[in-house]
Amino acid sequence: MTELLTRPPAAVGGVTTEDTTSASLWWRGSLAALWAVAVGVAILMVCVLIAWATDSRSGAGAGAALRVALQLWLAAHKVPLHVGAGSVAVPPLGLTLGLSFVVARAAAVLARGHRVQTLSGVLSVGVAVAIPYAVLAAFVAAAANATPVRPSPLAALVAGLVVAWVAATWGALRGTGSLRRITRGLPPAFASTLPAAALAAAALLVAGMVLTLGSLAVHARTAAEVADGLGGGVFAHFALLVLDAMLLPNAAATAVGYLAGPGFAVGAGTSVSMGGAHVGAMPSLPLLAAIPHGGATAPVRLFAIVVLLATGAWIGWRMRVAAGGAWHAAGLALLAAALTGVTAALAVAVAGGPAGAGRMGTVGASPWQVGLVLTAELGFVAALVAVALRWRSS
Repeated sequence: MTELLTRPPAAVGGVTTEDTTSASLWWRGSLAALWAVAVGVAILMVCVLIAWATDSRSGAGAGAALRVALQLWLAAHKVPLHVGAGSVAVPPLGLTLGLSFVVARAAAVLARGHRVQTLSGVLSVGVAVAIPYAVLAAFVAAAANATPVRPSPLAALVAGLVVAWVAATWGALRGTGSLRRITRGLPPAFASTLPAAALAAAALLVAGMVLTLGSLAVHARTAAEVADGLGGGVFAHFALLVLDAMLLPNAAATAVGYLAGPGFAVGAGTSVSMGGAHVGAMPSLPLLAAIPHGGATAPVRLFAIVVLLATGAWIGWRMRVAAGGAWHAAGLALLAAALTGVTAALAVAVAGGPAGAGRMGTVGASPWQVGLVLTAELGFVAALVAVALRWRSS
């Protein structure tokens, strides 16, 4: 059992050249997908069953508890869970990252076993894992369907395909050491700007996490009062803590919208930004205690300015070495800023979504506003820095 949970199925040895066209790749890709789904679902089922067994107030049976585990697995893939007149499509991104890691590891083993060396081989591994994974996700959705929660098997098929393909492709790239080689093979403009944009977007997400944890620390007493108001024993409080931890990446991505300026919403008709906050009644979740109820303080404003200036300046510094003169460096800096904005917008889009019926149908920041504002803010600073440094060195 330990071997099953810690080591994905490996390809049979003896392969000396890249082999991505044989039926064995698709067969082993299906086994890797089955392994990834089984591990993820099994871990969630164990955790949910422990929570169910220790909750003396629960009137549900073990079958209902197992369906909750399946629904959590689907939610992590951003599969909309239709509940009554509304739906929930805010994925716990901490769980999403964990499940994606399992898929990536299985794909890495598969790619190494088939001696994958080219981009087409990496893409073949991604498809070989993603297609059966998506089919299994549709079956999970069918098994999890029960009143009042109704996930769509078709939506699960699409969401499972996207998540598994991204994770498996990334795993194959990392597992074979092909990421840097393939990146160098891109057109020069993208070969230099993609790494800078990825690191800049990561820095913004880290800043969002710092802001979230700082606000949560300031409002720790309120968060504790919310947790106590929900009742339950020690294990119930622990489960609530785990849920909040799984939602921290969502909060970090949403906080990027706050740092950039557009802010975010916690329900229709609400807005939270540096200028002020207009929120109504919110769900009883301790993590939501971190949401400010007024305008940003001076330290928070200063933190946002420093983060944006430092990120833009770093992009400009990275692009200063571009060949072709100062204006070429400025163009690459603008391109890197745009890619950073697109990456941040994608993160915001994944982190948000509907969280119930009525006013909770809108939660999170606006992806297009965050992407557009970040592109303008970072691009302006990055271009100025790139031009200044290029002229200085010439």
